[in-house]
Amino acid sequence: MFFNCRFLSVIVFLFFFDFTNFGVAKSEGSQKDGIKVSFRSQLQGNSDFKKFKLNHPIKISHREIINHLASLRYKGTFLGNKEERIFPLPEVKKIAPVLVKAFAKVNPGKIIHVELKGKGGVTSGDIFSFKKYLNWCFDSIRGETFLQRNNVREWNIFAWKLVPKKGQLYFKSGSDKRIHKNWIISNLKLPVAVEKNEDDRVPLDILGTKSSNNNINPKLEEKLKFLKYLHNEKLVSEEEYKAQKKKLLDELF
Repeated sequence: MFFNCRFLSVIVFLFFFDFTNFGVAKSEGSQKDGIKVSFRSQLQGNSDFKKFKLNHPIKISHREIINHLASLRYKGTFLGNKEERIFPLPEVKKIAPVLVKAFAKVNPGKIIHVELKGKGGVTSGDIFSFKKYLNWCFDSIRGETFLQRNNVREWNIFAWKLVPKKGQLYFKSGSDKRIHKNWIISNLKLPVAVEKNEDDRVPLDILGTKSSNNNINPKLEEKLKFLKYLHNEKLVSEEEYKAQKKKLLDELF
């Protein structure tokens, strides 16, 4: 009887030990407000990741990561699709502080994997830094995977592509020179640009302002308000703010 009780105690201990160790192994990362962040080995996943000498962890400011997130654009490959932000501004504000913390604690040899449940579905991808660049490699955007099965023609097709902006370019494989249109290499110090296209304008309700009834051109007024928003959020310097404001006012007078 004594032997059986002792044997049972050992089994319970081993089970508890294995369970707790399993939990520790699976807990590298965090999930909050629909955002799941984890750290993966550089040697896993995309074979091209192995070629880079990562400089993790890195210190990146809140305004810098906001600028990067807000700059990311994509466009569906189907007829009638328009260019859109990957992360709408409410999602940018939510995910930015999470990524700042992730970059500050990610270990060398590991990349950041993020999943965000947002508009239309899950947006997921890998993010990492080397030299003076940030890499954004997406698997899916708003529930649509990059490579999809075309049931009509029975072959795989690309559902969307990223749209590089100033300071960004597609990744090109060194071996076969293939361009990866789901992978953007972006300058770490990405220039802040005032949006000029009507489709890219920030809605006034997001900025917390209301439209006025004066005779100023509404589009120009919203550009000025967006520029002021960037300045208030410290996304542009005082000098750049004044220079861009002068250009916009020159259009008015």
